[in-house]
Amino acid sequence: MRFEGKTAIVTGGGGNIGRQTALRLASEGAAVAVCDLRLEPARQAADEIIAQGGRAVAIALDVQNSAAVEKAVEEAVGNFGKVDILVNAAGGSAREKSKNLCQQTDEVLVEIIGTNLMGAIYFARAAAVRMLKNHYGRIVNVASIVGMQGKAGFVEYSAAKGGVIAMTKSLAMELGPDGITVNCVSPGLVARDDHDDSRTNYLGRNCLAREVAGLIAYLASDEAAFITGQNYVIDGGRILGLKGDS
Repeated sequence: MRFEGKTAIVTGGGGNIGRQTALRLASEGAAVAVCDLRLEPARQAADEIIAQGGRAVAIALDVQNSAAVEKAVEEAVGNFGKVDILVNAAGGSAREKSKNLCQQTDEVLVEIIGTNLMGAIYFARAAAVRMLKNHYGRIVNVASIVGMQGKAGFVEYSAAKGGVIAMTKSLAMELGPDGITVNCVSPGLVARDDHDDSRTNYLGRNCLAREVAGLIAYLASDEAAFITGQNYVIDGGRILGLKGDS
């Protein structure tokens, strides 16, 4: 198994992409700390891993709180002894609160940038400090194609995800000499509930969260040991040009 003996932290582990990533890493042997703002979804993911014979712990925290992030990483180390892999999947847009910048509130701006960008930075810092001791690590950040091209009504989200992409590159430069890779995955629309997004891409179907998790798992593995500082788009070709909704 690719991750036998490895320990992973997955933020947003109770959500769509995060949950599938936690399950995928665990299915290949990793012990997983499932972190989420909400304890119950994190616990459900951890319980599923344990029921399948894996090792997992659920940790509830707000990724915008640097002290809470440090405590969560310390808890993961306390449970499993080390941190080999960090997947920053916590985040998301403002959804129903999304609006043009001139009408947006300070609270939403702070929340979206804090959750998507600052949370990733806090966790990367806390995990990297531990990884440096072992001269080994894999950090995979989840951004978005919106962070590459922007989208009207999503200024704060695009700024945060664009920051995640840029942070990935800079951190890869800093950590590379110590054997730590840092990469990024930028999905397009990912299927959730019964919403059909097939008309927005050139493959004509919905992207599944487990497909994004598969790409993350590859970048977290030793098969990708010579890849760092890169941003991988997984969107069915949506970013190639106009198709359906912008």
